[in-house]
Amino acid sequence: MLKIAFTTRMKDDSTFFMNYTYYQFLSPYFKIEPILPRYSHQYQDIVNRNNALLICGGDDIDPIYFRQELDSQTNLENKFIESMDFALVHQFYHARKPIIGICRGIQVINVFFKGSLIQDIPSTYMTTINHSHDSHSIHIQPYTFLSHYFATDIEVNSFHHQNINQVADIFHVNAISEDGLIEGIENHQILAFQWHPERMDSHSQDIFIHLIVDFILHHSFY
Repeated sequence: MLKIAFTTRMKDDSTFFMNYTYYQFLSPYFKIEPILPRYSHQYQDIVNRNNALLICGGDDIDPIYFRQELDSQTNLENKFIESMDFALVHQFYHARKPIIGICRGIQVINVFFKGSLIQDIPSTYMTTINHSHDSHSIHIQPYTFLSHYFATDIEVNSFHHQNINQVADIFHVNAISEDGLIEGIENHQILAFQWHPERMDSHSQDIFIHLIVDFILHHSFY
């Protein structure tokens, strides 16, 4: 069975947790190792014993990392979680192991590789979609890994108020929302989505979990 390292998050009482919906989604296909924040050099054993990394959802990234002032609508993630996410992306990437990003995960990945974010969609982007809770269509981009599984538009959920603005140079865009926002990125080693495949209907979950497994096993697509 494949092994995947999975980022934890922190509750208000400072205890760490792993969202159970991710566990239900991943556990039939992966042995899951939840990761707690620690010193950066202590992640190497995690990299060595796992096939891949999944950066999950969470709160907002400090805009200092993409050279912006803090917006009043930005809800900063705990600094220990922040440093963990970035350290894991760095170490898995340099170990040439696949990385999957979901929701906050796609934003962490894009910012780590010098892309930028929209800090608050409602106040800065003209759209009729409420990205905090509306479902909407996305346009799958041709000649991408994602297009091998979805040839046309698909409906996705939406639980975010931030989004990719400038895409980091190393990525191809694989999905664009109907209002023009970037919803997915990929390259030979990284696959990331702004929506939550683990919260979709069972049929869509099955497609996405097989897509993720295939990517991890055959990630040198480009």
